[in-house]
Amino acid sequence: MLTAHTFEIDDTDAAVREIQGQLQSQGGFLKNTVGLLFCYMDFISAGTVEAICKALPFDTLGCTTLGAAMPDTIGDIILTLTVLTSDDVEFHAGLSEPLTEKEEERIVKVYRETAAQTPPALILVITPSLYNLAGDMVVGLLDRESRGVPVFGTGALDIDTKIRTPKTVYGGRAYSDRMPVLLFSGNLSPRFFIDSVWDHNVHSQKALVTSAKGNRIITMNNLPAAEYVKKIGLITEERLDLLFVFPLAVYPDQSGLPNIFIIYTINDDGSISCSANIPEGSVVHISSGSGEVINSAKNITGGLKTARGEAALIFSCFSRSVILSNPQDEMEAIRKDLQDSAFPYILIYSGGEICPVYDEKGAAVNRYHNYTIISCVLDSSH
Repeated sequence: MLTAHTFEIDDTDAAVREIQGQLQSQGGFLKNTVGLLFCYMDFISAGTVEAICKALPFDTLGCTTLGAAMPDTIGDIILTLTVLTSDDVEFHAGLSEPLTEKEEERIVKVYRETAAQTPPALILVITPSLYNLAGDMVVGLLDRESRGVPVFGTGALDIDTKIRTPKTVYGGRAYSDRMPVLLFSGNLSPRFFIDSVWDHNVHSQKALVTSAKGNRIITMNNLPAAEYVKKIGLITEERLDLLFVFPLAVYPDQSGLPNIFIIYTINDDGSISCSANIPEGSVVHISSGSGEVINSAKNITGGLKTARGEAALIFSCFSRSVILSNPQDEMEAIRKDLQDSAFPYILIYSGGEICPVYDEKGAAVNRYHNYTIISCVLDSSH
């Protein structure tokens, strides 16, 4: 992994020179190379992203974010470029058609087209933020099509909390409705780490989902979902843009920990749209945000410091930063913990996390999450 960054938005030529200079100082590229680009929204509107991608001799994909950190830098209004290069791991990139309709068909299509060249060892996806796109549906389709190949990824993120302006990036172009896909094949053994403060801090009133369709909860306790949320004091005019910070803990059955998702929006018909599909009959807790974000991050860095690998991708839910007094405290804590690590990493804030969890037999099970911090350690040394 080679890493580069720039804070230069308006002078695109200077930004390109800065990125190229940082990459050149770290050595040349190997046989197979791909770039992951994460940036603040303004780098797209200024044309900086397009200029940088055109200057690179390899495929580049990514998305907008609200903060990023590398071993040598940290920032919110920043563009980062992570270059993965290898002689024995291949990278195959693809881009879906718009997912505003026929989303299942189009997700399957881009996976099959991208995987046609060689079977993958790891799937990386970057999802657009769309009200109709349930994160668990994306993961389920890719899990089925690949027959259980690990799926890891993040969601596009931007400052508009109504989820209207985040962009995915592919080949220098920005999209509000398309999903970039990157398949890794060859000599690769990924290792995954995940932690969430919400798993241990769910509280408040519970309700039964009495009717739902896909990722829309229509009624809770036989009341329109929006009316129920209003009844327990969650909705006020001042809080409408901050619904995403209230954990939605969904218990599909009586066993195990809940799935933790977010509320996207309140619909005109009184239903609420969520980040994942919500089964009828589920028990739901809607909670206020609390928890030990920094300790949760340290659980991840503790695992990373003992893991064998050559690079790490770290995605942390943006909602975690909202409850901190300083939004960059989590990134600073991770940088401090990893300052003596043996391999490079990229850390960004995420609009939805995709990461396998390990079952009791140690097998990786693909899963969609919110309010989590996740990491994938890339190892091609075996």
